[in-house]
Amino acid sequence: MKRNRLTIRLLAFTVFLASGTASIAQTKPSTQNSNPPAPRPNIILIMADDMGYSDLGSYGSEIQTPNLDRLAREGLRLREFYNNSICAPTRASLITGQYPHKAGVGYFNINLGLPAYQGFLNKQSLTFGEVLKQAGYSTLLSGKWHVGNDSLYWPKQRGFDRFYGILGGASNYFDADPLPIGRPSPVVILEDNKRIHPKPNSFYFTDEVTNHAVTFLDEQSKEAKPNAARPFFLYLAYTAPHWPLQALPEDIAKYRGKYDAGWDALRKERLARQVKLGIITQKLADAAATRDTDVPEWDALTYEEKQLWKAKMEVYAAMLDRADQGIGKVLDKLREIQKDKNTLIVFISDNGAPAEDVAHWGPKPVEIRDRLVPRARLNRRAKTGRTSLTHRFVRLNHLRMKAASVRPSSPGFPAKSKRALWPVAPAISST
Repeated sequence: MKRNRLTIRLLAFTVFLASGTASIAQTKPSTQNSNPPAPRPNIILIMADDMGYSDLGSYGSEIQTPNLDRLAREGLRLREFYNNSICAPTRASLITGQYPHKAGVGYFNINLGLPAYQGFLNKQSLTFGEVLKQAGYSTLLSGKWHVGNDSLYWPKQRGFDRFYGILGGASNYFDADPLPIGRPSPVVILEDNKRIHPKPNSFYFTDEVTNHAVTFLDEQSKEAKPNAARPFFLYLAYTAPHWPLQALPEDIAKYRGKYDAGWDALRKERLARQVKLGIITQKLADAAATRDTDVPEWDALTYEEKQLWKAKMEVYAAMLDRADQGIGKVLDKLREIQKDKNTLIVFISDNGAPAEDVAHWGPKPVEIRDRLVPRARLNRRAKTGRTSLTHRFVRLNHLRMKAASVRPSSPGFPAKSKRALWPVAPAISST
């Protein structure tokens, strides 16, 4: 069967690169111009996992995300950026540029017996790894795959030169043990095509995703000729801040007491900052300030409930903080290998805060349940007619999912137009 090739179109991501040295859309040099064509850009695509719309500093958060905030200031932010609401279908569309059902991942990475729900990317759908590899790029992936468990469909078999990460949708951050969620949930960590078994408490997964990305970039920069001049594509797919809520003590310490005022006060603070940043209007902020009827007033909680929820939000903030620290290390490596002047960086999230009621997926000890409490639920239709995911601390049902930050050289103010993730792969593949 003939493969459905990616349509080469450039929509939301038509930008100039750092220092204006090259643009995404390459044009053929004029026969009358003897100057060599501009070098093809390197590309870094960063994806967060289950991050709320207002969780970045550049979107009104109190969480410390200075590296992403800088990219937002130097690049382009979007107010509305649409995705497929859950992990695997979003990734299927992102990676192939097609609707998830056409790519074979209409639900999760589970085979439901129909081509649209087979749970892995079909062979008719080219990945951006395959397209860019054929175009002469080094293709690198560190983080979460979630679009194929069988070895025939692992990243190395779908166009990536290097891979480190998990095949499934989630893992513990300090070990590779099966997830205790009331159903079989083994965790597979791969380095290229080799399964690895790190010792418990010998690593923190977010750091490992960062470290492998940095190593991949370093190795790629030292390639011998004729590959030395190859551009690279790095897909950096963090699992943070996806459940389970697990973070390093030094990061949690930054947020001790930060959420004592509770979610009602925090919602108002974030909305006020978003109005000041120009992300939403005061009218939208007033509408979004209404508390979800399924969420109790903060002051109505017991002392013990407040302590539990404060602690959960402190850990969540620490997880996102750590991911931003990792992005900073990647940017430092980019400068070190002198690739920062010709690299496009795109940041997105696969969906908003999660809808899963993980705590009640099956009987388990209390201490496990406390680690896996949901932070959001799927709302009923709001007045706008949209179905949206509601963050426990901030309700933003007028603003769909996480927007993209694109670096650099364009004003850091939010774009008014709406965009979706499906054209990302065609845009990237048009280099």
